[in-house]
Amino acid sequence: MTSVNEDIELSVTTPDEPGIFGRVLGTLANAGVNVKAILVYTESEAGRFRLVTSDAAKAETALRTLGYKVKSKKVVTVLAADRIGVGAEIGALLGNAAIDIHYSYGSSSGEGKTLLVFNTSNNRKALDTLK
Repeated sequence: MTSVNEDIELSVTTPDEPGIFGRVLGTLANAGVNVKAILVYTESEAGRFRLVTSDAAKAETALRTLGYKVKSKKVVTVLAADRIGVGAEIGALLGNAAIDIHYSYGSSSGEGKTLLVFNTSNNRKALDTLK
């Protein structure tokens, strides 16, 4: 793996309404916070965001000023080569170490790297396993 780190993920609950995606990302942009990873979906008539940013504390403060519910948790981020099979290799390493993946998301810019985010049954062990 190129880089394996512990990061802070913000879970943000918002109203489920048109424009909320732009409002959340605009708020972060106006606060000078870069989004490194994002997952967005709706559930139970609420907007749900999972965000890994360049500055979790600054992002949390900015989003709370809008009245959104924000929780933070530690996650494992992996910056790896964007190639066929890299996800399978990570999954095998974690599985062989008896680490359960609660959820994962990620993306690639097509520029040779992919960023993957993991919440596992044992993030500390996952970090050690993947380094």
